[in-house]
Amino acid sequence: MTKYKVVLQYVGTRYSGWQIQKNQHTIQGNLKSALHQLTGEEISVVGAGRTDSGVHAMEQVAHLRLSEEMATEKLFRGLNGILPWDIRVMSIDPAPQDFHAQKDALKKRYEYRIYTGPVLPPFLHGHVHHMTRPLNASDMQRAAEQLCRSHDFRGFAAASTRVKSTVRTVFLSQIQEQECHLTYQIEGDGFLHHMVRNIVGTLLEVGVGKRAPDDICKILDSKDRRLAGPTAPAHGLYLMHVWY
Repeated sequence: MTKYKVVLQYVGTRYSGWQIQKNQHTIQGNLKSALHQLTGEEISVVGAGRTDSGVHAMEQVAHLRLSEEMATEKLFRGLNGILPWDIRVMSIDPAPQDFHAQKDALKKRYEYRIYTGPVLPPFLHGHVHHMTRPLNASDMQRAAEQLCRSHDFRGFAAASTRVKSTVRTVFLSQIQEQECHLTYQIEGDGFLHHMVRNIVGTLLEVGVGKRAPDDICKILDSKDRRLAGPTAPAHGLYLMHVWY
């Protein structure tokens, strides 16, 4: 069997996330269906991360195996000829047999995009979170910096999260502002369910003056999701890069 590493981009608006779910339209499901049409095989596809419903990806990484080797160019063109316009294969390369898109990932970068102008340009609809209230980017940056290093992020995880450990290491947590565009970037060795969106919802409350930057530490110490801010909308979130 031949293993391949696949890099994809997708607009998550029309999909119920990456992972296959019964009676749901998903990225993984569309990729498996396209592979079946192209090869006649039922092929397992493993992604680097399970992006939520509505979340976008600039670089999602996956691996798959074919029982018979196929030229990467043929596989590349064939998949992009079958997949819908909002899911694109950006590259396909042969991979070592022991490569695992999820388990071998060292860290990931997510980005959350916010537009702060009074009127949302129509071409940004569904691709950014629109905030018309003024945001204090300096306070948001002070809050964001406190998330770096290893912490127990249970206070920022979805209440339904069930994992062995909620400790994660964040290497980068920063706010960038340019005119009406405000972006939050975070890099970590792993992320809990809704973790980034819950962090963003809390940072936005800091930005509008609803809470102090130091509340971040209180939430981390408490491990209580109820103390954090609301879950920010999915359409502002992007999986940007996966390191191996």
